[in-house]
Amino acid sequence: MNLQKDFLKIKNQRGFASLLESCENGSLPNSNLLVCKDMEVCNGVAILLAAKVLRRENPATCVDFLQVRPVGAMMQISVDQIRELCSTIYLSPKVCEKKFVVIYDAGRMHGTAANAFLKTLEEPPEDTIIFLTTTRLHTILPTIVGRCSVTRLSSDGEFFGNKEIQIWLANYSAWLSLLFDANCEKKTNAIMQMYLLLTQLESLLASLLTEPETDDFPGEQVGKQGIYGLLLGQIENETANFFRNSLEHVKIFQKIIPSLEGKAYLIALNVNFMACVETFLIEIFQMVVKFP
Repeated sequence: MNLQKDFLKIKNQRGFASLLESCENGSLPNSNLLVCKDMEVCNGVAILLAAKVLRRENPATCVDFLQVRPVGAMMQISVDQIRELCSTIYLSPKVCEKKFVVIYDAGRMHGTAANAFLKTLEEPPEDTIIFLTTTRLHTILPTIVGRCSVTRLSSDGEFFGNKEIQIWLANYSAWLSLLFDANCEKKTNAIMQMYLLLTQLESLLASLLTEPETDDFPGEQVGKQGIYGLLLGQIENETANFFRNSLEHVKIFQKIIPSLEGKAYLIALNVNFMACVETFLIEIFQMVVKFP
């Protein structure tokens, strides 16, 4: 990772700033999932956080820094690797106050390996911080995603400074708040607001796709599919931020995120972007209506 170059791309992103703040105040969750389309950026951020948590300039030289990478001709993470990690992860730190674990390219965990790691993610040791990294969240088992605090980063940092995107995301977050209001009239209003959101998003998308390439906006460097991916990443981040402090709604959150990742997969196959987002918002609405 080119720290100077890539730090400039991600330093203003809310997710990255939140991780740094959590490191500084000691509130970093035990189980974390980092998502970025550039694996070097993703892995580099994990190592940067490890350095801060372990208070080591080079965490790779620290015995309390545990790493698991895909190996072999198939580039997979085997169940034996995970079992070996699990046999070590519950031991006390040897030289630092905490242990720090990174599982690189976690989507390459063999199914058996992923299932073997579920218990650890659900009940991680208090003195251990775990980070999984991936470029494709839909390759991670939903049961694993649901046990992690998900942070989505982009190597195209300029995209996130777009004020119109931030305004739309704020409106989306306000709509989520409206959904959980017990007032029936407001529930009806939420349907109208949902379609207003979709209209605004369609207009925003048209603007983004015709935006000329400048130093402040990635334009054609990102491309059509790239813009779709970045927008979905922002929607997922906003959704995660909304539900992060709402433990009573965690079951809805655990269903919503895999659903959104499924939409990302469909869009990658050229399914209509707006149709996928509309379906996603309707699914959220239906989940909340059924929520006791």
